[in-house]
Amino acid sequence: MQSKYRDLRSGPARQQLRIFDQNNRQKIDVNRSGSKSRKRLWLLLKLAVTIGLVVFVIYKADLLDPDGRKALWQTLRNVDLFYLAISFLVSVVANLVSTYKWQVLLLSRRIVVRLYRLFALYYIGKFFNLFLPTGMGGDVVRVYELGKITGTNTESLASVFIDRFTGMITLTIVSLVAVLVSLREHDLPIITYSLAVCVFLISILIWLMLDRRPLALFSNLITGRFESLTPLIQKLARTHDAVRAYKDNLPTLWYTFAISLLFYFLAVINVWVSALAFSREVEFLTILVAVPAIMLIMNLPVSIGGLGLMEAAYTIIFTSFGYSSGLAVSTALLIRLKTLIDGVVGSIFYLAKPEPISESREAS
Repeated sequence: MQSKYRDLRSGPARQQLRIFDQNNRQKIDVNRSGSKSRKRLWLLLKLAVTIGLVVFVIYKADLLDPDGRKALWQTLRNVDLFYLAISFLVSVVANLVSTYKWQVLLLSRRIVVRLYRLFALYYIGKFFNLFLPTGMGGDVVRVYELGKITGTNTESLASVFIDRFTGMITLTIVSLVAVLVSLREHDLPIITYSLAVCVFLISILIWLMLDRRPLALFSNLITGRFESLTPLIQKLARTHDAVRAYKDNLPTLWYTFAISLLFYFLAVINVWVSALAFSREVEFLTILVAVPAIMLIMNLPVSIGGLGLMEAAYTIIFTSFGYSSGLAVSTALLIRLKTLIDGVVGSIFYLAKPEPISESREAS
């Protein structure tokens, strides 16, 4: 046995092992370089879209014209401080409601975390969303930080996923109602396309959640060929089981949908009050129809950090309802400012957060 082992470590066998190892490394390097190239291409594409959207907003708001810039500045300068303060307060309440929904999902899995800690994690996620390349970057940080508190990354990931997923379904349903209500007067292709994309993605996600076969097929294809990915497949399987467990608790799911409705109602009030800070002529019922469409467009992952996309969404929807582009841009800039302030608050929470001592426990 020892002689055979020595034979493998010397002579032609050793050379063959070296060649095999070099070939594997070359394949890995090629795959990595290809992945990096695709990421760079996607980033460049998003950068081009972002620049295009910013140019579109500048053009629609007549910011290339001195009179247009003067009108926008006049709108911003005449901001109503009372409505401005109310808009900031509504934003905080909406964030608190969203955090409470997250806590409800965790409690349904017998995981108890204090609301103020989840509130801090929610803002920390908003901070990382400002500079991470995807809109889900903050969610990844939320999962990681919550996992350090609860001691289970699997349940943390499942809770954040269901939180996002129920919100996405609620937004799609609300947007569909808004589109049907305003279809005769405001038939915008971008809303229809965005709605179609969301319905398609939700259908795929529901299928992947309820059916074990896609993950089993993926596991069989990967495990036999790439042994190094086996731990990842096992983690995916555990997360899939944790996500599927929520379907067995329908009362909690219905409750989270109700909380999501409350959150989007607060989002409507947030935009309405923010617009009132610049113009008293904004009608609540109009904003009630407009906001779901705006939020639907904003969820499209086509720009860097949503830059330009949010401003374009406000400009397209507001002008289609008869409001000025100056009001649309002013409202969008105020919403953007509040997002940046949320990020600053999140950075303070992140720097001041205590050591990750587990406080999670099973609910009695």
